[in-house]
Amino acid sequence: MLAAVTGLAYLLSTLLKLEGSLGYVLPLPVVLAAVRSGPLAGWRTCAASASLIVVLLGPLRAVAYCLYHGLLAASLGAMWRAGVPWAVAVPAGALVRVAGQLAYIALSSATLNENLFAVLLANVHALLDQMSAAVGASGAPSQPAVASMILALLAVNGCCYCFLLHVLYALVLGGMGYSDRMPAIPGVVRRFLMAGVPEPAQKAA
Repeated sequence: MLAAVTGLAYLLSTLLKLEGSLGYVLPLPVVLAAVRSGPLAGWRTCAASASLIVVLLGPLRAVAYCLYHGLLAASLGAMWRAGVPWAVAVPAGALVRVAGQLAYIALSSATLNENLFAVLLANVHALLDQMSAAVGASGAPSQPAVASMILALLAVNGCCYCFLLHVLYALVLGGMGYSDRMPAIPGVVRRFLMAGVPEPAQKAA
């Protein structure tokens, strides 16, 4: 059922061009399966969702789902079920997301028979060169520096995305009764997010 929900949501997001808006919702079924039934259930849900997307949208879209959403969702679900704290899970999830993005660019390069890494690097370098010339600077940074900057921005984006997923899913899954299977929300975050929200009642021994 969770795989069917994932396949339907990804189909609608693809057809309606809403993948950017639904990027925080697509990992939910896989994460829910992992938190509820264990990491293996999360990976099975991810595989079943990819198989369904192959039928609905083709293999390239299925691979894109796995690289952008499926692997990250299964990894986060496994870490949350294991009680991995946010300080470790957020950068680990960001690393998985960046690896998936780079793998998707490599797959697209192979599919289009063109090195998209080189195209991206050349375009950014040319843009920085034009900007430096407009402000009277000496010139654009070297290409290795530009590549390092791009990777750093991807890492920052991945950390922000994973942190927001942690916040959103801690609230959603906590409201569904799985708070005891999730790592504790850090005190700094809890003070901002849980203000005015009553703590769940402790179960009687």
